[in-house]
Amino acid sequence: MLWICLIEDNKKLWLLIQESIIDAWYTCDRYPSVESFPIKHTSRYHIFLLDINLPGMDGVTFANTLRQQWPVGIILLTAKDTLQDKKEWFDAWADDYIVKPFATQELLLRIKSLWARIRETHYFEFKDVFIDRKNNEVKKWDKHIHLTPTEWEVLGYLLRSPGITCVRADIIEHVRWYDAIFSMSRSLDVVIAHLRSKLDKQLINTVSGVGYMIERSHNKTLANDSR
Repeated sequence: MLWICLIEDNKKLWLLIQESIIDAWYTCDRYPSVESFPIKHTSRYHIFLLDINLPGMDGVTFANTLRQQWPVGIILLTAKDTLQDKKEWFDAWADDYIVKPFATQELLLRIKSLWARIRETHYFEFKDVFIDRKNNEVKKWDKHIHLTPTEWEVLGYLLRSPGITCVRADIIEHVRWYDAIFSMSRSLDVVIAHLRSKLDKQLINTVSGVGYMIERSHNKTLANDSR
């Protein structure tokens, strides 16, 4: 399920946006200002829709704050559209913006497009295995699977380029930064064996004499899916 946080102080507009998002089978919570938003709940959301001209802290400033601390998607809602305004928005690391007044269908298209990019970056699915790289969670058959820090590092490295062979020496060099005892090539084979046992034997392929390759994600559903 896609979780969206809308911060907008115009009641007529936020009702329209929130209703449209819920009709599209996404979850949407709404707050009238940055100050009213419980910051401890930030990790709950995948995408933030931020009005620029908010009372108190403005949307651009909050976008900058979010980007420095959490990997979330950000779409700005604005009545401005000058080149200087756009530069300011992207300097704040916003992913997209939409100019008021806008059709809710256009906003939904932008949300869907951003969600696809976020899923490609942070989420990976293979058969019954679901990997949430944003929150470092792995599920198989909807049950949480525990991975050691070293297993996470090896898996994360392979997930950088699904379908592409990763050279053994490169994987070992990467993991050494995180685990001082990971110094022998054989250690990598043991970690790969553990990952296959915990996740799926077909998830990670051995490329003889070169290294390992993780299979590409199988599921690309953008709506009605579980986190």
